Order: sequence, then structure tokens, then C-alpha cells
Amino acid sequence: MRNLYARIFVIFWTAMVLVLTLTVTGTLWLADQRTQHEQLRQDQLAREASSVVAASGIAGLRAWLENEASRVAPDRLYVLDRSGHDLLGRRVPDFLRARFGREGPRGPLADTPTDAREVRWLSQLVTPNNETYALSLLRTRRGPFGIFSSIGTPIIMALSTLIVSAILCFLLARHLSDPIRHLRAATRSIADGDLGVRVSSLMGARRDELAMLALDFDLMAERLRTLLQSHRELLRDVSHELRSPLARLQIALGLARRPNADLEQEFDRIELETGRLDELIGEILSLSRLDDPARRLTAEPVNLEELLETLLEHARVEAEPRSIRLQLEASAPLTVEGDRELLFRAIENVLRNAVRFSPAGGTVTLSTGLRASQAVVCIRDHGPGVPPASLGRIFEPFFCVAQARDRDSGGYGIGLAITARVAALHGGGVCARNAAGGGLEVELRLPLHRVDG
Repeated sequence: MRNLYARIFVIFWTAMVLVLTLTVTGTLWLADQRTQHEQLRQDQLAREASSVVAASGIAGLRAWLENEASRVAPDRLYVLDRSGHDLLGRRVPDFLRARFGREGPRGPLADTPTDAREVRWLSQLVTPNNETYALSLLRTRRGPFGIFSSIGTPIIMALSTLIVSAILCFLLARHLSDPIRHLRAATRSIADGDLGVRVSSLMGARRDELAMLALDFDLMAERLRTLLQSHRELLRDVSHELRSPLARLQIALGLARRPNADLEQEFDRIELETGRLDELIGEILSLSRLDDPARRLTAEPVNLEELLETLLEHARVEAEPRSIRLQLEASAPLTVEGDRELLFRAIENVLRNAVRFSPAGGTVTLSTGLRASQAVVCIRDHGPGVPPASLGRIFEPFFCVAQARDRDSGGYGIGLAITARVAALHGGGVCARNAAGGGLEVELRLPLHRVDG
């Protein structure tokens, strides 16, 4: 069973069946014990009556009957003569007289009443004068439910309910509390800093909601571990990246303090490094803001062709000094849904990288298309490309394929990470591959603008 409702439902009805079974079994056992007791008592009464008749005759039998009828079975113990009259002169039920007397008060009785089954014949008594009497006992009438109307049935039912519910509730509580106990221990371990703890392996063959919760818990723990590791790596990388421009600033200051130093040149160097440091801090802040779970997009329809033309105009400032040609291949007018500023930044990072690593006189191509209800922007350069082993990591913060080359070209390994975050934030994605004939091809997938109605 794959859900707790089904298990609780089955346990409930199992308890009902067990309670009913125990109640019926216990009641039948009590009825059997009562029947055996009554049989022994009836045999004893028959023996006593026979002994009294043999010893004392009718007078002794009458005295014995008065005593026993009042003490043991009031209005149920009778001694009848052949006419169906009671020895004590009490009124005899018609069906009882019909069972013994050959004629009732209104003549011959041919049929036996249905309630005659309530009569128990104990013994035939013969006096010393050869007079015949019948000792009979009327059975106690039962309720409409027969033996189940006895006073012991509710007691048996209550005890059965108590025992069965106690056992099944214990098993149910154990069944529910074991995974909760494992989850609680794992939560404490995570609170103590152990992010490697997992609980789904402790669930055994369970497939219910608690097992699904354990899987979600493991997914959460793995996500926390990944995020914490990522943040640690980011902090390490940020520290490393900040150290380089700061070190160059210190060197420039030291050179500026020398006698006869070229202050203008050193101030230019300080200004350059300060600008680089400001650019790095800005990119780090942009990346951290994109990772904020509370961030909400300012979604609006964005004309993709107009956005790309604006980007090309900006990129020509870097491309023209190296005679790099930029061209746009738009298959059809496309409108995407998203934050214009973020989309501009995401595509610009890829485009600037393409210009930066393209050889002088090369070509950078921007093309658009439609695939699976998403707009696709493809940026292709003719540079050295990326080693296949590094293609899956170029969108990680501070990852650089060739560190010295990236630093010389002014990159910090954050631009493509920002691009990946923006694409994911819009419900799209980004991927990179080495193009046939050389160069790198980066593809962004963005959601189309939906027109309601």
C-alpha cells in the first residue's frame, strides 16, 4: 500500500473484524459454560426430586418443590400430574400443560405450540403408590439476539475492543513514529553541520507519504550541501579574485612612492586597477542578487530583434578596432517574456566573450529561431573554442578555461554564470558546444510572450 490512508483504513477494519471475532468467540464460550452449568444443576434437581419422592412421598415432594421453586427457579420449576396440574396448585402455562397433559382445559390438544421448545423435561417421578408426575423446568427466555443478549456480551466486547485497539494502535504508532524518529535525528545532524546524513535508505520497502518525505528530505539535504559547498567555493574564489587587483594596487602605490616616480603613469595604473576592482565587485553583487530566492522578475514583452540590434551597436565599440564583423540572422520577429535589463545583460555577456576570443578579422554571428515553443538565441564565434571536458563548467562562477588568457582579456569568469542564472530565472536555459569548423556556439532558450485571449 502506497499511502497512509489505505493502511489506516485496513487497520481500522482489521480491528473491527478482530473485535467481532473475539466477541462472538467469547460469548459462545460463555454460553457453553452456562449450558454445562445449567445441565449439571438440572441433573442435580432431578436426582434430588427422585430421592425425595422415594423417601417421603407426595408430601415430601411438595415441601421440596416449595423450597426449590422459591430459591432456585421461581415460577419456572413445576411438578405436573397426568392432568397437567401443578403439585403446588399454581397456574400452569397452556403450552406446558399441552406438553404433559393429554387434554387441555378446552379439550384435546393436537398441535404443540411453537414456544414448547422452552420446556426442559428433567425427570419422570413415580411415587410409592405408582402415581406418575413430571418434573419440568422452563428455560430462561433470551432476548431477540439469543445468547448475545446476555450481560457478558458487552463486557467481552469492551475487553476485546480494549485489547485489540491497544495492540493495533501500538503497531500503528510504531509504524508511523519510526520514520519520524529517523527524520528528527537527521534534522538534528544537519543542524549540527553534518550535511551528509540521509534517511531514505532507512525507510526499507515503504512507499507511502513518509517514504516520499524521506526522499524529499534527502533531496533538501543534498541541495543544502551543494549550496553550502558552492558558497564556500564562491567565497574562496571571490577572495582570490579580490586579492589580485588589491595586490596590483599596492604595487602601484609602492612605485608611486619612489623618488622620481612617474606619478602620472602610476596614477593611471591605480585608476585602471580600481576600475577592474569595481567591475568585479559589481559582477559579484549582480550574481548574488540573482541567487536571491525572494527576487521577482519584472516580466514584460521584449522584442528580441530590437534587443539584439541594440546589443550589436554596443558590441561594435569593441569589435571594430579588431575588424571583427558582427551579423544578425533573425528568422522571424519574436517577442519573449522577461526582464529586459536582465536579458540584455545575459546576452551581452555571451556576445562580449565571443568578440573577446574571436581572432582579428573574424565574424561573430547572432541568430534567432523557434524551438519547442521557446525562442532560441544562438551566438557563434570563430575563436579557439573550449575543451570538451570544460563545456559543462563554463557557466560556473569564476571557472576559467585558460586563466591567464581570461585575466589578460579582462574576464573574471562571472559573466557566463550570470547568463545561466538569468536564463534559469526566466524558465529557460543555456548550453554551449564547439561549432563545426571551429569556435564556440552558445545557445539561450527563452520563453515566448503569451497573448491572453
